[in-house]
Amino acid sequence: MKVVSNMAALGIIKYVRTTFCAVQCALTRNTLPVRLSSLPQLSFFGCTPNRGIRQVVEKQEGKTTVIEGVTVPTPESPQPPNPTAKCPIYQWNLQNKYTYTDVLLLSQFIRSDGGMLPRRITGLCAQEHNKIAICVQMAHRAGLLPNHRPRLPEGHTPKPKPNPPLNRYLTRYSLKSVKPIYRKGLKWCKVRMPVGHPALKNNVRYSLKPIYTKH
Repeated sequence: MKVVSNMAALGIIKYVRTTFCAVQCALTRNTLPVRLSSLPQLSFFGCTPNRGIRQVVEKQEGKTTVIEGVTVPTPESPQPPNPTAKCPIYQWNLQNKYTYTDVLLLSQFIRSDGGMLPRRITGLCAQEHNKIAICVQMAHRAGLLPNHRPRLPEGHTPKPKPNPPLNRYLTRYSLKSVKPIYRKGLKWCKVRMPVGHPALKNNVRYSLKPIYTKH
């Protein structure tokens, strides 16, 4: 009972303070009598706030000024076109429509250090989880996720590179190696090196240009 009485006392103090601040703010704007509405409701256990976005509306009724907080209706979030699917990629019909350059999509399935979140959290199916992991790996190699890296130890200052690499998009680096692809012969007889992944070969193409997975 002592805890309940303390909570009730705190609620009354908050209610009186809120009412006093509202009256003082209204009196500084207008010297007419003020009637306040939509104040916090007082309950037995204290002040119960009403969550939501409110807009302050001031009305003039004769010699009375009414200041009330009107709840603004929040717009409904868009519904997925395929809500019955269990995988979020299939819910929005995004299968075979994303690559390693779609970093806004990939960043929703990785941690702050760049690692993949488990399937029990993301809800992805095994196929899309594997494809997302491949795209995240390719995005890291291309330097498209600079803010998702492991945290450095405290007090460690990384040394600046004398020759920083150029902003390339997986054109000179193999998927299974971070070493650059050096010249492997002349143009008509050079050894091609893989730079893509077979998991992306079924992606939707918006041009007549074929997808090259070897450089």
